[in-house]
Amino acid sequence: MAERSRSSKRCAVAINPQFRGSRGGVGVDRISGLANDLLGHILSFVPALEAVRSSALSRRWRRAWTHTPDLKISDELHQERFLDFARAVLAQYGEAPDIPSLNVGIGCRSNLGPATTAWLRDAMPHVVGSICVEMDRYSLEQLVLPSSLQAKAMALNLSSNFYHKPLLIFPEHPEPAAFSRLTELRLSNVKLQMYGFGEFLSSCFPQLTKLHLRSVYNMTGEQGLWPLILHMDMLEELKVDDVYQLTLLQVVAAKLRLLTVVHCFRSLAALTTDTLVKISAPRLEVISWSGRFPKQLNFLTDVRCVRRLSGLLVYWPSISRIDFSLPDVVHFLETCSGADRLDVCVDIPDGFKPSMVAREDFMERIPCLPNIRTLSLTIITILRLLCCPIGPSVFSFLRRCPNLTLLHIDLSTLHQFTRQDRHNLVFPDDDADTEAAKPCQGREYDPRKAHKEQLQLGSLRKIRISGFVGTDPEMDLADLLFGVGATLPALERISISSFAQLRDRVDRIALKMKARFPLTGGRWEITRWEEIIWTKNNDGRRDKHSTDASLQRSSNVV
Repeated sequence: MAERSRSSKRCAVAINPQFRGSRGGVGVDRISGLANDLLGHILSFVPALEAVRSSALSRRWRRAWTHTPDLKISDELHQERFLDFARAVLAQYGEAPDIPSLNVGIGCRSNLGPATTAWLRDAMPHVVGSICVEMDRYSLEQLVLPSSLQAKAMALNLSSNFYHKPLLIFPEHPEPAAFSRLTELRLSNVKLQMYGFGEFLSSCFPQLTKLHLRSVYNMTGEQGLWPLILHMDMLEELKVDDVYQLTLLQVVAAKLRLLTVVHCFRSLAALTTDTLVKISAPRLEVISWSGRFPKQLNFLTDVRCVRRLSGLLVYWPSISRIDFSLPDVVHFLETCSGADRLDVCVDIPDGFKPSMVAREDFMERIPCLPNIRTLSLTIITILRLLCCPIGPSVFSFLRRCPNLTLLHIDLSTLHQFTRQDRHNLVFPDDDADTEAAKPCQGREYDPRKAHKEQLQLGSLRKIRISGFVGTDPEMDLADLLFGVGATLPALERISISSFAQLRDRVDRIALKMKARFPLTGGRWEITRWEEIIWTKNNDGRRDKHSTDASLQRSSNVV
């Protein structure tokens, strides 16, 4: 109690209009003179408990917390008295009839009973901005939504337990305008028990522009299978992520621009059912698709507006895996052939090398993509491989994208153990002086093979490689991109980044790159962010002296 009294006195001195500074001068309390809206904005950055405690500072601050635009209520600081505190805060806020935004976080099991769900149901109708409910460690049993809302956005994440999802109950017969103000809806880790969920959203949420469904399960269909049918005139962004047991995804949205589908057709029940996706979205610009495709994928409108494809996963051929999804990926790429940006993950199984026939078949099945200008490839392996076929897998896509201007290759997952601990490096540290003095090719490097497989990428301007540590397969990849015989007349910049754990290796990797790839017309250097870059000289001539000096200065810094 004495400590609390001293703390209150210190706070009172801090906000006093005139107080004695540390050097004996007189200071002025400028914060208390701010408008209520500004004080409320300041208090919105702290939890509600701390905001309410500010009332003890002075009479000016007594009601300042009721003007906060974002009310954050959590049981982290008062687990045993959470519900009493939440009720008191809502009652105090009652003098201002509307709550701009309500953010509730619950992590204690004792606060997840019926009384808490009743309080949530009573609080939600008072919110006019956004509602966010987050379960940190446990989950509710169920949540019944109020009969109407005036909020514009709502995000509900009702469980952190993968195996237990609470039941979310919508009102059976809501008023026509009950949810008409809601423009954003995010539901995560919930269970439904209603027929025609998509039709319900379409009719009762007419103003939705963003709809995100993640880990949503509907128990009404046979074997858990259910359709999701959406007809929304205002919808611009739709994301369905791990929506279990979907048999049909039908979307009719004239303004839809972004469509994301993640792992919605991977259940055993869905594999034995005729799954179907039908999309009618004439303004669709971005499609992100991860996981299995349905047995039928139909775009009912022209997809020439689609500019970006992302999330795609293909498997490099191996003895241990047959990629049944590749035909679906090829069909998808051919359907959306007008896209100019492509993001692909290439999964390379560990321990098995594909035969020459399988490799050539894989390369031939990748369709020609002349409209792709930006290509991002992420190479994935579970274990760290010395003989990982990085170059061939990248080459399979580069040869099909002749008009590339920007290329990004992410190798970070190849070194997932190295990122955690640099001592997990499975290749010996090379000697920087030896590499710089002896600019010879790697032991698997064959100039004739390089000339044979060099690409004609006349439009390529920028190359970015992340997660690079300088192993032999990675150097072979560099040979493929800008080694001997490469034809890259438009190349302006190469950027290569590694990991923070390998900062002491960056200078040696840079010298290794300079010795092996003395590209004319530009220079290698290390930036202050530990990034190795090659940039084209403005006059088109290579400045050897400035290159050596730059690398030497960077080495000294490292």
